[in-house]
Amino acid sequence: MPGWVRWAGALLAALLALPLAGLLSQVDWAEFWALITSRSAFVSLELSLRSSLAATICSLIIGVPVALVLARGGIPDVVLKVVRTLVLLPLVLPPVVGGIALIATFGRRGLVGSLVLPFGVEIGFTTLAVIMAQTFVAMPFLVLTLEGALRSRSTDFEAVALTLGASPTRALWAVTLPLLWPSLLTGTVLTFARALGEFGATITFAGSLEGVSRTLPLEIYLQREIDQRAAVALSILLVIVATVIVAIAYQAPGGPAANRRDRRLGAPARSGLDEASTTAPAAVVPDRAITVRDDAAPHDAVPVSPARLSDTKPSATPTDPVPLDAHIVLTERDIDVRLRAAAGETVAVIGPNGAGKSSVIDAISGLLDLDAGKIQLGDTVLDHPDARVRVPAQRRGIARLGQNPLLFPHLDLGANVAFGQRMAGKSRREALAAATTWLIRTGSGGLDRRLPREVSGGQAQRAAIARALATSPRLCLWDEPFAALDVESAPRQRELLAAHSRGRTAVLITHDLADVRALADRVVVIEAGRVVQDAPVVEFLAAPAPGFAASFVGT
Repeated sequence: MPGWVRWAGALLAALLALPLAGLLSQVDWAEFWALITSRSAFVSLELSLRSSLAATICSLIIGVPVALVLARGGIPDVVLKVVRTLVLLPLVLPPVVGGIALIATFGRRGLVGSLVLPFGVEIGFTTLAVIMAQTFVAMPFLVLTLEGALRSRSTDFEAVALTLGASPTRALWAVTLPLLWPSLLTGTVLTFARALGEFGATITFAGSLEGVSRTLPLEIYLQREIDQRAAVALSILLVIVATVIVAIAYQAPGGPAANRRDRRLGAPARSGLDEASTTAPAAVVPDRAITVRDDAAPHDAVPVSPARLSDTKPSATPTDPVPLDAHIVLTERDIDVRLRAAAGETVAVIGPNGAGKSSVIDAISGLLDLDAGKIQLGDTVLDHPDARVRVPAQRRGIARLGQNPLLFPHLDLGANVAFGQRMAGKSRREALAAATTWLIRTGSGGLDRRLPREVSGGQAQRAAIARALATSPRLCLWDEPFAALDVESAPRQRELLAAHSRGRTAVLITHDLADVRALADRVVVIEAGRVVQDAPVVEFLAAPAPGFAASFVGT
């Protein structure tokens, strides 16, 4: 860090500390305790805390969905711009203007207030008005904090959750919000603090009625006109309360200080929000759980040699394998591909970068909508725009695995593998038992209590394979699953996948001829969004199509 940055930070700290020092210099310490424990001080502080907490809860209920919409879209761009403008307005308008707007809407003669008044409902100059004023001025802090955090994150983890059977709502609660926990905590604290210090909109819309709408900032303002000593003492009280709140949030699990400590210690930050996550941190184990020599395995991993893998019987599928028949048309990406896989067959899809391979399997898994064509798995039509049929990704029974394992970082390996079964309605005990079995099958036994950051890349990929297969998928989609592994790990993972994929219909995207030889029954070559060759592996190797396929084979 440049030295001048430290000096700038020290200068800012001094500028912020000086006013507090000036405030402290004006305190009459002999009467301080009596002033802050007076009845009026207690009533106003209690009202401030209650109303600020209520405003924060309202902000969370409304603000989280708004932040999701602003960050992820889902509505027309024109509407999105209007919503963003409305969210930003309370930040740039003087609070008193917000109060006038509120009273013009919810006051006795307001747009809404006049309609509910005949029913005996009065909003202005009540405690409800205090909460509404505080929510109006404080909620933007939560929305903007979450929107920024959401924009900085991809939706890959949510996509994985969908393919594991989670509905969008379950994915939000089980994946999105836990991953956003530090930002959510920060935004919540900012919102509460802003609500606690709100003055202008409150006094305009709710007035200053003791026990009803006179919050601590209003009490300070009133005492300033009557007793300067009391105003200073109550100001110190408000500073103390705000400092305690910020300090608690800053040191809380998942807060900024906790995250910094975790990074120093080499441990990941965790939210602990998922009931299936019971983790005891442990040391990182090298990627040797599957090895030629059993004596090279770590003490807490189940060693599985290649010979044992080849003798392993393929895990039974819940139903007979089903064929895939897909005609995928994505107009904007200029893709028009026909892809078929017989029941129990593995089809390798190859092609240059940008040919449309990943878009094809995204469409099959339900992460992309077809513009035309049809996707059918067995007797079930998954996507058919002409017939207005579309099965959501979470109901397709399709497992998808890419080169990045995308294990949920806030869950240990056991909870990651159990995730799909939990989404299917299995109990926590049943899901974790099945997860342990699958981790053992894939050579990762004993690692179920480790976090993704505490294992090697190969171990994480084995856990991802276990997680995908634990859902008993009707179709497996493998998108370059070994591309990120080193030359020693890739062959072991390839053999592992071959052992557990027998009897399952699968589509494999790869840039490695070894994957084709070891796993595929048939090869489909895609170039510029079109199929240029579709042939059995033996025929493909003997006579690859000119161009990319010939270069791929090396002829």
